[in-house]
Amino acid sequence: MKAHHLTTTLTLCLIAVAVVPAVRSQTTSESPPASGSTTLDDTLRQKAVRLDEIEVTEKRTSALTQAPTESRLDVVQPQSVIDISTITNSIAPSADYTMVANIAPSVTTLQANGPGLSEAKNILRGFSDGQYNVTYDGIPFSDNNSFSHHSTSYFPAKIIGRMTVDRGPGTASTIGEATFGGTIAMQSKDPRSDLSVIPTLSYGSYNTFVGNIEANTGQMQKLNGATAIGSYQYMSSDGFLTNSYFRRTTTYFKYLQPIGKGTTLTFLTTFNWIQFGTPGSVTQATIDANGRNFGLVNDPNNILSPLYNYQTKQADFDYIGSDTDLGNGWRFNNKLLTYSYRNGSYQTPTLGTKTSKTDIGGTYQLNAYRSYADIAQLSHDDSFGTFKTGFWAEYIRNPRYQYLLDYTLGRHTLDYNRATTSDAVGTLAATTYLMVDFMKTFQGYAEYEWHATHDLTINAGLRYAHFHRDIEAPVNQTTRLTYFGQRTDANSMPSVAANYRIEQNWTAYAQVAKGYLAPNLQLFYVPDPSKDNVKPQETTNYQIGTVFKSGRFNGDIDAYWIDYKNYPLTITDTVTNQPYYALASGAYYSGIEAEGTFSVGRGLSLFANGSINHAVFKKSKLDLPSVAKSTAAFGLVYNNGGFFASVSNKYVGAQKIYASGLNPDLASTLGANTVQPAYTLADLAVGYSHKLRRDSFIRSVKIKLQVDNALDRQLQIISSLSAKAVPSFTVIPNRNYFLTVSGEF
Repeated sequence: MKAHHLTTTLTLCLIAVAVVPAVRSQTTSESPPASGSTTLDDTLRQKAVRLDEIEVTEKRTSALTQAPTESRLDVVQPQSVIDISTITNSIAPSADYTMVANIAPSVTTLQANGPGLSEAKNILRGFSDGQYNVTYDGIPFSDNNSFSHHSTSYFPAKIIGRMTVDRGPGTASTIGEATFGGTIAMQSKDPRSDLSVIPTLSYGSYNTFVGNIEANTGQMQKLNGATAIGSYQYMSSDGFLTNSYFRRTTTYFKYLQPIGKGTTLTFLTTFNWIQFGTPGSVTQATIDANGRNFGLVNDPNNILSPLYNYQTKQADFDYIGSDTDLGNGWRFNNKLLTYSYRNGSYQTPTLGTKTSKTDIGGTYQLNAYRSYADIAQLSHDDSFGTFKTGFWAEYIRNPRYQYLLDYTLGRHTLDYNRATTSDAVGTLAATTYLMVDFMKTFQGYAEYEWHATHDLTINAGLRYAHFHRDIEAPVNQTTRLTYFGQRTDANSMPSVAANYRIEQNWTAYAQVAKGYLAPNLQLFYVPDPSKDNVKPQETTNYQIGTVFKSGRFNGDIDAYWIDYKNYPLTITDTVTNQPYYALASGAYYSGIEAEGTFSVGRGLSLFANGSINHAVFKKSKLDLPSVAKSTAAFGLVYNNGGFFASVSNKYVGAQKIYASGLNPDLASTLGANTVQPAYTLADLAVGYSHKLRRDSFIRSVKIKLQVDNALDRQLQIISSLSAKAVPSFTVIPNRNYFLTVSGEF
C-alpha cells in the first residue's frame, strides 16, 4: 500500500475525531421518525431494528430481523432483499455488489483474485451480465455497447445501504435497457440522523488494506433538518494471483434537504479511480507448471508482465433528485443525472513485431462514455389505488478505439508496421478500430395499482421503449471497414400482476409480464449491418409465489416459466461468404425458488435458500450453456449481547460448457462440450460490537474477522472450452482472512 494513502486515511480519522466534540453540541441528538405510510412488513416488524454499520440499538432475535435474504409481503414478482446488516456483518470489507447479490437464490458469481479484487459478473437465473438491469437508487447504468457492468468501477459495498434482487421484468414502471432478465437494485447509504464519524480499517490476505472514513452531519435544524453523509475509501491489494495488484479510491457524498413541508431535494455524487493487473484464465498445463495462483510475471521482458496487462479506470455517478407532495394525493419525483466511465486498457501483448522479433507489442484500448438522463414520475393515491406515469430519457456518447503498440520502441509508440489492410496510412495503419457510438433512449409508461378488495391488489400497465443508435466508425470494430449508419428499435411491454393477502402475515402473488433487451452494439460488427435480420430480444415471464412472515419463521417460494424470443445468431452468407446476424428460435427457462429463515432463539437463526433451474433451446432441445442446474445458500446467523457471527455456504450446481460455433437451433452443430461439476464454498464471519454511552467520546466500537472459502476448497471453474476440448479455468482463491476494526465518534 502506498504510504501517502495510509497517511491520508489516518489523518482524516484524527481530524474527524478532533472536530466531532466541538460540532456535536451544535446539532440535535434526537430525530423524529420519518413520515409516511406504514407497510404491512413494517407493522409485523414492530420494534425490531436493523443494525446500522456500527451502532447496536436493539437485539436482532427474530426471523424478521436476522434473515440474510427475504421478500416483502406486497411483492408481485420473486425478489430477495439484502439489508445493510448482512452487507456489513457477513461479507468481506473489500466486497463489490456481485458478492452481495450472490447470497440470493438463482444467483452465482466468481471472485478470481480475492473478494472484490477483480472484475466479477453475476449470472441471474442463467441470464448473463448484460441481460438484466443493475440500478442505483432506481437509476439504470451499464456499458453502452453491451449493457454489461464493471463490478469494481462504481459502488463498493461500503456505499450500498440495501440491495434487492428482482427475478423478473418488474411492472410497467420498471425502466432500463435490460428488463429482459431482472434487476439487481442497489440503494445508496442514507445519512444518519445524528452527528457521527466512523473510521474503519481492514487488513487481510494478499496484503489487502481497506481504509474508510465516513462522516454524518446529523440533522441540521438551521437548514430545516437537512442531513449529509460523506466518505472516502482507499483500497489496495497484491491479489491472490501473482503480480495481479488492485488499487482503488472512492469518494461518496449524499445530501438531503427538506424544502418546506412537501419537498425533499437529494444531491448524490460518487467518484472512483481504479487500477489493476489483468491476468487471463489459465489451462491445466499452466496451473501444473506454475501453481494455482499463477497470474502475471514480474519480468519486463515477458509478455505476461503487469506492464503490458493492466487497466486504469475513472467512473463518476451523480444526480439531483426531488420528491414533492403536490397535495390531494398527487406526488412528483424527478432525477436529473449523469454518469461516466473511462477505461484505458493495455492488453493482448505479443512477442515479436514486424520491426523486430524480440520487440514486445500489444494494444491500447479506450472505452469511454458519458450519460445524461432524466427520470420523472407523477403518481396519485386515493382510496381506489395508485396511478403512476412517467418517463426515462437518456443520451450517451461513447468513443471507442484500439491502437497497436510497440512497447520496446516506447510505451506509447504506435506500431505502424502491423497494419492489417494494405490501404491504411498514418495513424489508421496502427488502428484496430476507431469509432463513436451515440445512443438515445426513451421509455414512457403508465400503470395502475387497483385495490380491488381489502385483500386483493391488481397492478396493470404498459411501458413503451425506443432505442436509437448512430455509429460513426472510420475503422469499424472487427471488420476494420469504414461504416456510418444507424438503427432504431421500439417495442411495447405490457404487465399484469396481482397480490392477495391470505392472512395478515401471508400473501400470494402472480405475474405475467414482458421483458426487453436493447440491441447490442455487436450487431454492427459485420461487413454490412443492413443485412442483419435481427429483432430486439424479448422475454415473456409467467410467475407465481407466496410470502409468509412471523417472528419465528420468514419464508417465500415461487415458480417461473419464461419464453425467450429472438435469440441472436451469427451466420455466413453462402454467396458472399460474409457473416451477418439472424435469429434463432430462442429458449425456455423454468424453475422453482425458495428462501427461509427460522429463529431458534437466543439470537440464533438458521437460514436456507435455493433454486432448481432449467433452460433449454427451443429447437435443438440442448441445455443452455453456463446455467447452473440448481443453487443454494444455507447456514446460520447469530447476534446476541454484542457478539455476532454467520456461517454461509453457497452451492452452485452442475452446468454445461460448450465450445463456440453452436447454432442453438441445430443439435448437430454441437462441438466440443463438457460439464462443470457442482461445488460449494463456505464463508465465516465472527465479531463483537459494543455501544457505549451516547455522550461519551467514543460511542461504539466493532471488530470483525471474515474468512472466505473457510474450508479451503481447491476449486477451479471452467471459463471456456476450445474447439479441441481444452478447458480454461478461473481458479478460486484459497482460504483468506480479513480483520476489520471500526469505531464511532
